[in-house]
Amino acid sequence: MILSFFFYLTFNYFDGEWILNGIKAIIQSPIILMTILTVYLLSFCLKALAWKVYLNGRPRFSTCLLGVLYSLFVNHLLPIKAGDLVRMKIMSNRDNISGEDAAHSVIILRLLDMLCLIAFTLIGLVILGVDFQVPMPLIIIGSIVFVLSMLVLVRFFPVFLKRQIILFKQGFRGRKGMFIFTAIGVSWILEAAVLYGTIIVYHENLSIIEAVFANSVTVSGQIFQITPGGIANYESFLVFALRLFGFAIQEGYTIAIVTHAVKFLFAYTAGVMAVIIYPIPFKTVLHWSRVRGVRIK
Repeated sequence: MILSFFFYLTFNYFDGEWILNGIKAIIQSPIILMTILTVYLLSFCLKALAWKVYLNGRPRFSTCLLGVLYSLFVNHLLPIKAGDLVRMKIMSNRDNISGEDAAHSVIILRLLDMLCLIAFTLIGLVILGVDFQVPMPLIIIGSIVFVLSMLVLVRFFPVFLKRQIILFKQGFRGRKGMFIFTAIGVSWILEAAVLYGTIIVYHENLSIIEAVFANSVTVSGQIFQITPGGIANYESFLVFALRLFGFAIQEGYTIAIVTHAVKFLFAYTAGVMAVIIYPIPFKTVLHWSRVRGVRIK
């Protein structure tokens, strides 16, 4: 359905000249571009730092950052979100962290990412007075799926669930938990700089709070992707978010294309740097991305 909407937008609102002018404007604004990319990099540094703290400081920060950047790179290369599998493998191979701990930490931090994005979205709906309601059937379906999932875990995997709860408590014990929550939250605020900077280049008006809200809505729409980097998902959800602030569809579509292009540029640049620092054969990366489970020691 999202792909269909994206094709509709492309067929009716694609304007190569507008998009080309936007890309030229960003290239001709090197200070804005470098600021965007630097702040975007800082957001991933915070995610890596939160990962290191969650694992009680056992892995090196460089390993955490390499894992995060490799994950981003792979997600922008492959049509599915296989980057987290590669991220787990890098952690367990480079710093000898057990497969269980690596997998657990990535899953928990991903859930924390979603909680932060949902929180920013809900806060934005209230503060910005956005006239939008979450469909009740969606809430009901989501609640049913969550309850059934918990019942399955409790009934069939009690030992596994108990182990995960223990690891979770250890990871968020004391001030560490507050630091991890803060680092993840701030990282998503910083990521909104890509959209905010693009808006500045287009000489449009969008507050920082609105940019954070729009970015949260857009990234939330990329939970499941069937295209590299979530092409179609990103553009469709960002057009929807910008429409809430009065942007014309063609403006929103063009801004979404250019903003996503900047993110692709960063993902490939950071990915190449990660490969140079810690080279992994592409066949190995593909093998890791096909793994369906994680060996538990």
